[in-house]
Amino acid sequence: MDVGLEHMSLTRNTTLQSLTTTAAQLAPGMTVSQVMDVAESNSAESASSWIKSMFTFQDDALIDDAWLRAARDGDNDTANALAWAARVFAEPRIAQVVEETLATGDGHFDPAGFATDAVEQAFARLGVGEQARKAASSLLNQATAVPLFDPERHGAAIIGTARFHRTAQFVPALIEFLEERIRAQVSPVVAARGDAVELALLWKANRWLGLTKDEFRSAARPRVATPLSSRAALPDSLRVLHEEARRRKQIVLQGAPGTGKTHVAKSYVDWAASDRGGESNLSNVLDELPANERTPYDVAQAVIRRGLTALWDIAQFHPSYGYEDFVRTLAPVPTAGGVTFRAEHRVLSFLAAVAVQLRDAGNDCDIILIVDEVNRADIARVFGELLYALEYRDAPVRTPYTIDGNASMVLPSNFILLGTMNTADRSIALIDYALRRRFTFITLIPDASVIDGADWFGTADKAAALHLFEAVSALFTAADNNASLAVGHSYFLPSGDAADEAGSLASIARRFAYEVVPLLHEYAAEGLVDAGKLADVLGALGIDAEDGDQDAVESALSAWLATSHSDDVDQP
Repeated sequence: MDVGLEHMSLTRNTTLQSLTTTAAQLAPGMTVSQVMDVAESNSAESASSWIKSMFTFQDDALIDDAWLRAARDGDNDTANALAWAARVFAEPRIAQVVEETLATGDGHFDPAGFATDAVEQAFARLGVGEQARKAASSLLNQATAVPLFDPERHGAAIIGTARFHRTAQFVPALIEFLEERIRAQVSPVVAARGDAVELALLWKANRWLGLTKDEFRSAARPRVATPLSSRAALPDSLRVLHEEARRRKQIVLQGAPGTGKTHVAKSYVDWAASDRGGESNLSNVLDELPANERTPYDVAQAVIRRGLTALWDIAQFHPSYGYEDFVRTLAPVPTAGGVTFRAEHRVLSFLAAVAVQLRDAGNDCDIILIVDEVNRADIARVFGELLYALEYRDAPVRTPYTIDGNASMVLPSNFILLGTMNTADRSIALIDYALRRRFTFITLIPDASVIDGADWFGTADKAAALHLFEAVSALFTAADNNASLAVGHSYFLPSGDAADEAGSLASIARRFAYEVVPLLHEYAAEGLVDAGKLADVLGALGIDAEDGDQDAVESALSAWLATSHSDDVDQP
């Protein structure tokens, strides 16, 4: 926002270091002449052209503010950020370039804008003329000195950014600084009007730091540490999984469809996260961090601050899934000259890096990565050199991609890999033997007790579900060599959307007709289930095995259930 100050020189200005050094030596009450003497003693170029714009005076006496206090206290990082803010606040043309070229409409920094050519063009549009390029170089050099970003150069020209630095930590000081400057240089009435955070946003101050409005508001709130959560007693159903997670670090839950593999994995995550599974999901943590603070270090700090006992995410493997989807990749990054490519973390590399940060900080948080359907991808292609890292924890392994100057990555001992595998899927190969010997495999089998202990409306719906489960289970025996394909108990559990017992019975019939029967027919077509036995089982349930109409199958089963269990249904 243009506050109506006189235009400053865009090209003859001091370095950020000189500004901060000068600010540290100033005391409230100094005269303009005294401040100028201090600035010139610090090699500040052409101090007379900017002293009155960069600092605040009343009756020739220097007024104290957040910038000067930070500099005097030796907080150079904050002082540099506020020196940048003072420059933007004081010069409307700089403010316009920062807010419209360096930042996007949502407030984030634009990688394509951090280039000498792009900033030169922006100044030229503002009528700066032949000094536009020098003005661009001056502005970007100051942004580099804050530092807001790490520049990529071609000769003297900046052509892009290698990365942006975190800036949210400067928001409270910037709000204080702006409120003081607006009070002194614009109007005390304006400064006192409304909330200080919203006043700063009115000045588009979020864009000065590359933050969205919501990120700016969040950063303005104190980051209060949450006490470390406490885990409940370990359920017996998770005991073996937990013991193997501690011993082996990588586990695969294997079983036929419906045996609850993913459910068990998520149950373990919920227990490890002290029943804070939602808060502990990586996506949730990332969403609450500014875009330029979504690094392994910042995520680890957020985990510590929140008192989390686990951090987790899930990856879904599929046949086209590869190393570049799972570990590290080269990602396109827009620049003023087009597009460049930069190595970036993918989920495994990122979580492993977070785990290293937490380990080095002495934090005991578990990092858990669930890999659903682990055998659906080409394991050797997806894991690559990490097969070694799985076996030798805490040992660095070299990768094809260098991130932050390091081509190696480590799988630390606090990183748990938890896979699931469908043993009934014959369209894919069994898991790679090189990976198999590095994992513990826990087999989950259909369990009637899970159905029996579920939350049913009454006796009829539970009895119906158990009867259907037992009828289907008879198709899978050791003698038929297909016991490992047995349909799991999950297909026979309450759907959760029924209002009463009659509705629960209807839901059981619907799921059986649309989920279980098609699976059984598929098994029969592949010769995995005896077609004659299947016809007998379905016939005993009132279903014509030859009828391909699912509505008819559902109706027939509903009629059979109503007849068989009518005496058990609770009447309203």
